[in-house]
Amino acid sequence: MRYLLAALAVCPAVAFAASASSPWQPDAAFVQYGHQEDTRSVTLGLNWDWSWSRPLGGGLLGGYHELALGRWRADVPEGHENFTQLGYTPVLRWWGAGEPRGWFLEGGIGLNVVTPRFRTLSKHVGSNFTFGDHLGVGWRSSGGTELSLRFQHFSNAGLAEPNPAVDFVQLRLSLPLQTP
Repeated sequence: MRYLLAALAVCPAVAFAASASSPWQPDAAFVQYGHQEDTRSVTLGLNWDWSWSRPLGGGLLGGYHELALGRWRADVPEGHENFTQLGYTPVLRWWGAGEPRGWFLEGGIGLNVVTPRFRTLSKHVGSNFTFGDHLGVGWRSSGGTELSLRFQHFSNAGLAEPNPAVDFVQLRLSLPLQTP
């Protein structure tokens, strides 16, 4: 819980530091809490919205690039161990209202590095490199603040053994860094 509170304190500081618009300036910062059977995670990250969108099925299809830095705390035979996760994920997002606010659905597949090699009481992952895919549902206010619930699955796609699934349920708060 203290990691979540510290992360919530960092998001406004990142938003305050954002200045004039540029292609390198992120559009949003997020803090995310995740849980799986014997692991908790807190993730901080930045999103860069894509410059295109297309009508699709009565809604609007768009997306963003996500850069994430996470800290996982797992139960291991010796007690607890901390792991660091760094990831990049391109994400597709569909807005049901046909504009980038209100309810949305999203999904993404990205690349991640977790160090040291992830393990718990019941799992040992055979590689530091993993793919992370997620599905989520959320809501964005007219001011740009978002709240979402995600299911994220990490695995190395069979590139190394063993390859147990690491599945998190995540709650995310995202704050805009640029005014609309």
